[in-house]
Order: sequence, then C-alpha cells, then structure tokens
Amino acid sequence: MEKEISPSRSLRRKLLIALISCLIAVLGICTVIFNMIYQQASVNVNLYSGALAGQTVTAVSDAYYQQFLSAQQQYLQDFGREISLLYQNADTDISYDDLRDHAQAYFRSADAFFLYDGTVLCSYEMETDAIADAVMQEATAVFDLKAAESPESYGNQSDFSGWLNVCMNQPCGAYAKEGAGFVIAWDNLCNYSGRNLCFGLLTLNVNGWAEPVRNSADEQTETLLNNMDSLFRKYMYMMIVSVICVFALFLLISAILSKKIADPVVSEHAMLVQVNEMKTTFLSDASHELKTPLAAMSGYAQDAELDLMNGGEQSTVQNKLRRISSEANRMALMVTQILDATRIEEGRMVLEKAPCDLDALVRKTVETYFAVLNKNNNRLILRIPIDLPKVDADSTRLQRVFVNLISNALKHTKNGTVLIKAEADDKTVTVTVKDTGSGISPEDLPHIWERYYKGKHSETGTGLGLFIVRFIVESHGGTINVESEQGKGTAFTFTLPLAAKQIADSCDNPIEQILRQ
Repeated sequence: MEKEISPSRSLRRKLLIALISCLIAVLGICTVIFNMIYQQASVNVNLYSGALAGQTVTAVSDAYYQQFLSAQQQYLQDFGREISLLYQNADTDISYDDLRDHAQAYFRSADAFFLYDGTVLCSYEMETDAIADAVMQEATAVFDLKAAESPESYGNQSDFSGWLNVCMNQPCGAYAKEGAGFVIAWDNLCNYSGRNLCFGLLTLNVNGWAEPVRNSADEQTETLLNNMDSLFRKYMYMMIVSVICVFALFLLISAILSKKIADPVVSEHAMLVQVNEMKTTFLSDASHELKTPLAAMSGYAQDAELDLMNGGEQSTVQNKLRRISSEANRMALMVTQILDATRIEEGRMVLEKAPCDLDALVRKTVETYFAVLNKNNNRLILRIPIDLPKVDADSTRLQRVFVNLISNALKHTKNGTVLIKAEADDKTVTVTVKDTGSGISPEDLPHIWERYYKGKHSETGTGLGLFIVRFIVESHGGTINVESEQGKGTAFTFTLPLAAKQIADSCDNPIEQILRQ
C-alpha cells in the first residue's frame, strides 16, 4: 500500500541527499589527492628507496659468497698442486713454517692460513702471528653456532671441529654472513701428494662490499622521507581547504532549505500531536475494553465456584463456563487486533499465500466466532456458491478480515440480519458483508480506515479493525469499498485474486466460457 509522503519529509530527504552528495564530493576530493600522493611516492620510491638496495644486497649476497668460496677453493687446489711439486723436488720434508711462508706469498686476500693434521690446528695470520688464533676462535664460534642450528649442512656435526675432522681429507668449505662475514675453505695434501695434511684459508670482512650500498640506501631513504613529508603537508593543506569549502556549501544549502520546511514542520507537528492524542485515547479505550471481559470472566468464575460448593445444577455451571470462554475469546480478538496493528506499523506482517477455499474459511470463521460476537439476537445469511473458485490468499490473515467485518456488523445491528455473499468472475472473487444496522454517519465515513478512529457515535472498540482489514485486503492485491446509509445499514465489498491454477482452468474450459457469455 503506497503512503503519501509529507512535504516536510520530502524536503528532509532532499537535505539528506545534499549531505550525501557533499560527503561523496569530499570523498572524491580526498581520493584524488591521496592518489596524487601515491603516484608521487611511487616515483620517489623507485628513485630513492633504501629498502630496494637492502633487498638487492640480500639477493646478491648468497651468489657472491658462493662465488667467493669457489674462488678460494680453486686457489687452494692450485696451491696444493704447487706444494706437491715442491715435495717431489725437495730432498727433505717441507715444514709447517715453509708451508706458511708459501701461503703468505701465494694468498694475498685471505686473513688467516691454517694447517690441521687431525690433532692440532695451527693458525697463521697472513701478516703477523699476533691475532691468528683470535681470528680462528671468532670464526669457529660463528660456525659452531650455525652447525648447532643446521647440523645437516655440516655433515650432521654440531660444531666446527667435528665437521673438520670428518671432512679434512676432501675439499670443503662454508660461509657465514653474520657480522662482518666469514668464508672458510680447505683441502688436503693427500689429494696431490702422499702426505696427509689439511690446509685452509679463512677470510674476514667479506661483507665490506655491502656497506657502501647500505649507506647509500640510508641517504636515499632519508631523502625519500623528506620529500614524502613535504608532499603530505602540501596535499593535507589542500584537502583541509576543500573540506571547508564543501562544508560551507552544505551550510548554505541547509539554511535555504530550512526556511522552506518551517511551515510544513509546524503542520506535521500538529498532525503528530493529534495522532498522539488518538493513541492516548486508544490506550484508555483498549484498557476499558479489556477490563470488561475480565470483569465478566471473574464474576462468572466466582458464581460457578459458589454453585459447585453449594451443589448447584450442572447445566447452570456449564452455562457460566461457556460465558467465561466466550468473554476470553472476545478479549483474545481485541489483543490480536492490537498485535496485528503493531505488526503493520513495524512492517513485520508477512503474507503466506496459497490456494484458499473461501467457502470453508467463512464457515469455519462463523462457527468459531459468531456465537461469541452475536450479543444482539441477529441472524446470519450465507450466500456462497459451492463451486466458488479458490483465491490466492493467506488464510490466517483473511480470517482476520471476516472476523473484523462480522464483529462490526453484529455490534451495530440489533435484531437484524448480517449477509455474507461471494461471486467470482474471470480473475477475482468479490465478497460482500452487509448488515441492517445503524449505518455510518456521513461525517465519520471518510475516516473509518484511519488508525484509532472509532467514530463520534461509537462508545466501544479500539478503532483498529477497519485499518487492519484494509491493509490485509490491499496487501493481497485486492480493493475494498463501503456503502452506508445512516439508519439502514452498511455494506463492505472487497475483491481477492483467484489462484493461478483456477485462472488457467477457467481459460481452458470452453463450456464455462460459453455459459459466462
């Protein structure tokens, strides 16, 4: 059901749209600004990033160390061949000192030369003997730590000495990038002559080549940060100015629109006050309506209790219990109306449509509620064809429609007649609930569909019944109308769509089409 939008609400929506537009504009401006910052930052990163240099050092270092180790091993092989020639031409065995002297002349890039016969490790510094042992101890400690962390890389040995003992007869070596960097390599004279003696080289400060790269990266990183800080400040100032301008524009629009909505807001406020008064009246009336059946139920219950204590007749007690049941059903109807109205206001009333037999639904409703609602000695007439097609409806909600219409008819009719009839055409079923009661006054007739409206001449009810009826009928895709003449009665007529299968069967039945024509 479509609702009419008040002018003030429409203008408030325009204000909201204006606010959203302003926020979108701010967001767009910020996006553009920060995109510019990002683009400029990308250029600076590509030009001056120290991190890129660090990544380069990391990526190249392994290849550099491996190449350096291979070069050291090649030098050791050449040295071993040269010493083997000396062994062949010499009359006496070459001493450790002779080997050290040859190594000092042969190796110029290494920091220490060592010899190991399987028992004693002798270390020689290439220039002096003062720090050779300290250099070997420092390097050994580093390789001991690496061997403990990854024994599989060092012949499953947990320290350097064990690894050297296992591998002293074969060319071997390793490197460590920790600290200044270490590269160690060795070979054995047994691979070139008959003497079993391990000889090797230790090189320190292998990472010296990387330090200038890191220093340059630090300088470039500092330059990048300075540039980024300058750009960020500049664009932040631009963004602040843009936000201030947009906000000022929004204030201007709000001021203009607020002048236009002043009168509608006052009008809507008066309407809200009226609705609030109607709600207050409704709550008072609903409380009174609920108290009446409660008082009756309490009275009949006390009388029934006394009759049972005094040995009263069973028929009398049964009659009072029926009255209690009748009043409970009447109270349940009022509570259901209030709950239905609440669901409608909150948008929680959901229809579960299915093919519905209208004749069976009406008869079930009459059997359940007619005796409860009929207090004025009225007669009920049903004129519903047996072959009436099924309608597409929620049977539970549709029953509320009949209960409310029948309740209104019986309430305003005394010693009269209530007629319920139905007829079908190609697509819809038309239902009429007509009474011979007091009718509706012309001044009340335009307002009967409003919430909480009871009419000026009505003393009972909650004013919700017809509001609920109209909502349910229109939610089913139907329409509802009323015709009334004061003092002669009222007729409510509403339509409901046929079930899809019923429409298809009607179109496929040529005999029925001929009869209708």
